Amino acid sequence: MSAMLSLKELSYTWSKTTRTLGPLSAMIPKGQWVALIGPNGSGKSTLLRLIAAFLKADQGEVLVSEKAVANMTSTERARHIAFVPQSLDTHFDLTVGEVVELGRIHRLSWKDRLGFRTASDPKRTEGILQDTKTSDLRDRLFTTLSGGEARRTLLAAALIQETPLLLLDEPTAHLDPGHALKFLDLVKEKVEQENLTVLMAYHDLTTVSLYANALWVMDKGQLVLTGTPAEVLHHPLIPQIYDAQLLELDHPRTHQPMLIFP
Repeated sequence: MSAMLSLKELSYTWSKTTRTLGPLSAMIPKGQWVALIGPNGSGKSTLLRLIAAFLKADQGEVLVSEKAVANMTSTERARHIAFVPQSLDTHFDLTVGEVVELGRIHRLSWKDRLGFRTASDPKRTEGILQDTKTSDLRDRLFTTLSGGEARRTLLAAALIQETPLLLLDEPTAHLDPGHALKFLDLVKEKVEQENLTVLMAYHDLTTVSLYANALWVMDKGQLVLTGTPAEVLHHPLIPQIYDAQLLELDHPRTHQPMLIFP
């Protein structure tokens, strides 16, 4: 099975601290969904930002489709990697429709970008808006959205990029349970139908096994466990990593492993 994402001895030092991440080496096969779990401050968001080249690694490299991300232009990266951050701070009065269509800007030539043309694909845009339940928000200003509405808009902007790799940083934060499950169900549909590869930072140990094929556990900047949800969630190190007693259960419908705080 070919690797969609490969990390090779990746390391990073947080500025003005002695904290380090890595060195990390791991890979994700094409079409797999990996959840990145671990306590707050373990380095999950930093790892995603390194993969997306928002941060520069001290050493090592990130390969996507066997190509070094550090050697890609910004346009090439946008064709390979879509990233849904925890939040998007914008001071521009952009509508939801405009934010979503910005996800296709990498498909424009530089001349078209200077002319402020859009890479509009009305049929695909409408399909993505419907899938993410953002059609009724199309003309709303992004700055007026609730946290959940903004999160669904950012997913729409990522999906419209049509990249083979999707990075999600705490994607269900600010979402109520119903919208959270619908969000993850939509991503799962894209994984199954479009062979999308997903790396997701996630906190909910009760639902992670319903979606992810594999789990990566981070602690203090290190990748300390990898494996299937059953292998990882039942590992004796998990209570130590979270510094808490956890109750092991099986999901009543799928029989997948779950962890809850008793």
